[in-house]
Amino acid sequence: MARHRRGPPSPPARPPREPAPPAAPPAPSGRWLLAAGLLLALALLLAHAARYAFQTDDAFISFRYARNLAHGHGLVFNPGYERVEGYTNFLWVVLLAGFNLLGVAPERAAQALSLAATVGLWLLLAAAAWRARAAGAPAWVALFAPLCLALDRSVAVWSTSGLETRLFELLLVAGAVRLVQELEAELAGRPPGLPLAALFFGLAELTRPEGALLLVCALGVAGALLARRGRLRPAAFAARAAPGVLLVAAHFAFRLAYYGQWLPNTYYAKVAGQTWWSLGGKYLAAFGLEYSAWAWIPLLIAAVLYHRSRASLHVPLLAGTLILPHAVYVAAVGGDHFEYRMVDFYFPLLFLLLADGLRYLAARPAWRLLALPWAVVVLAGLVELPWQSHAQFPGTWLPGFPGRARGQPEAAGFLDPGRDFLYRLPGLRLLAGLHRELLDGITEHFVGVRAEEHRMFLAAMEPEARKLAELVARGVLPRDVYVAMDCVGVVPYLSDVRTLDRLGLTDAHVAHSRSVGPQMLAHGKHATLEYARQAGVDLWDLESARLLWRADEPRLLPQLFQAERPEVEAYAARLGDGWWLLARLPQGGARARLRMPRLGLQRVDRAVTCAIAAEAVPRLQERLARSPDDAPTEDHLGRLLALTGDDAGALPILQHDAERRPESPQTWLRLAACQVRLGDVVVALRTFGAAAGQAARRGDAALAARFEAMARSLAQAAAAGDTSLRGARGAVAGVEPCPQPR
Repeated sequence: MARHRRGPPSPPARPPREPAPPAAPPAPSGRWLLAAGLLLALALLLAHAARYAFQTDDAFISFRYARNLAHGHGLVFNPGYERVEGYTNFLWVVLLAGFNLLGVAPERAAQALSLAATVGLWLLLAAAAWRARAAGAPAWVALFAPLCLALDRSVAVWSTSGLETRLFELLLVAGAVRLVQELEAELAGRPPGLPLAALFFGLAELTRPEGALLLVCALGVAGALLARRGRLRPAAFAARAAPGVLLVAAHFAFRLAYYGQWLPNTYYAKVAGQTWWSLGGKYLAAFGLEYSAWAWIPLLIAAVLYHRSRASLHVPLLAGTLILPHAVYVAAVGGDHFEYRMVDFYFPLLFLLLADGLRYLAARPAWRLLALPWAVVVLAGLVELPWQSHAQFPGTWLPGFPGRARGQPEAAGFLDPGRDFLYRLPGLRLLAGLHRELLDGITEHFVGVRAEEHRMFLAAMEPEARKLAELVARGVLPRDVYVAMDCVGVVPYLSDVRTLDRLGLTDAHVAHSRSVGPQMLAHGKHATLEYARQAGVDLWDLESARLLWRADEPRLLPQLFQAERPEVEAYAARLGDGWWLLARLPQGGARARLRMPRLGLQRVDRAVTCAIAAEAVPRLQERLARSPDDAPTEDHLGRLLALTGDDAGALPILQHDAERRPESPQTWLRLAACQVRLGDVVVALRTFGAAAGQAARRGDAALAARFEAMARSLAQAAAAGDTSLRGARGAVAGVEPCPQPR
């Protein structure tokens, strides 16, 4: 017997404003053609993902939590010590721990899971394409959204990385698609089926904290739409929302019980109520310009018209409900350290709407001829600038590129519109120039850092992590050694040593300390040396993550000059095979030598710097012989030759370096110092004059004045018979050479 609803009958669903005649189902050959196109898009997507495959250092924080959980230590960063929620991806960590129990290391499981989630995302868009084709859309229109997904750099980048990004995105998009289906069923008076939408959104919150915001926004708008149409039954709606709400409530209850906090520790370390709207706005603007979002606007308008004609405006409304509040949140917190990771889930939602817009245009004779060319424009905009950013990215790791690398040759021409015929066109030149300016502005604060940089950083850190593990295994360092650093990813994970996170992500004391005012995003809190001393830290690195250095590492030399300063009180230890340890000792030198007697610690001074430089020179010469065009190696060799007293060998390299980097005062001063020591004081004066002239021509009056002051100091020193160049040294370190044996 059929059941009849009590009460007055519900109003009928609003008919479409422009009802279309029922479309004939596509022929079998058309279905096969669509299936072939979808599989081709999947193959292209996976090939694109393989091209950008990488892992980021930050992912190893989650890997360490997952491994500790699998090994029975609990959800902690340092086993046996304080409980701190230094991750923001609970579900991801639990999944990785489960795979670890099955014998699959977290770093391998993460890549496989991300790729599987990428295929899942493709399936959602492929299903939408299949439905569109069945409803009469042309095959090329139906294929548009999956093709956009396949060609999108951001989608390809976040198909790997080791982070939870793609799982979060899959759950959100699945929740949005399912919510539309449930809402349409309820509006039509049909049974909506299982409450999967709320479940997907709840799982998304377990994967990323901002999932809670999106759950509230999505369910709130769905409830408002049902109420507006007279279809809202509060008890039934609450029951359908319950899976998501209960998951979120359970997660908060677990956090409070296990960690004693309502919010993740990372919130207190990174945000703690602070906002950075200007930086977040630049982050979003750079995202829009890089992917040519201006070209989406006509199709998004057409998509709204399409859904208006079908009385389905709830579709673009729900998409906007997920995107716009989230974009406000992203702008408020200053964006994200990673390139467009936080906004990556916008793409599939927008691609589905763009396909609806194309469908609207293709069905109208007046607009049909414009539909295909505009689709090509959108696809080209998705590909061009993102590909150029990859093709022009330097092969040398430069932190915060391009914003923090201003003045270096690698950054000078990066994405310069004047170098490309296409971007020399007036309108495109303006957009490309603004995009480059925005990239400079955000990466200067380590926001929007590119995947290429993360790949190179991890490659630089892995050897150090393995060397640190080897030192512990050999007993050179005690097994309970306690180290302090900023980047607590792969080094703590592979070495398995106890680690103090100086930025506070995994340390509650630092996270809840007073902010010093960030110059870089999420770097407003920092541990003090006194706190490290009280906590029992043995080794405090001088850079963000480097305790161990190869002698020929270019970034080591500035660290050594810094370490020579008496107030720094840094120590070094030769480890063999070209490796050196460089650190401060919070417990003091005497106690550190007693605790780590096999290290052979010695206070850093010019003699230690010279010993490291002497060890590095033959290694650099050998490397340069293999790769004569390796400019960074050549420049570093020139500096070390000058430092070790080989002025004749250093001179041609320094001259070449000055031609490549005329804006660098250190380069000119080293060149002039080398010329003076070779007896060419007059030539050195000309060097400073040329440098001052170039600075003036570039409009840098302060630098020009500095070079002129150096020239006057050199002239006065030479007139007084002082050829040591101390009078012209100024504030630039590393000019005076190592003392030569008699």
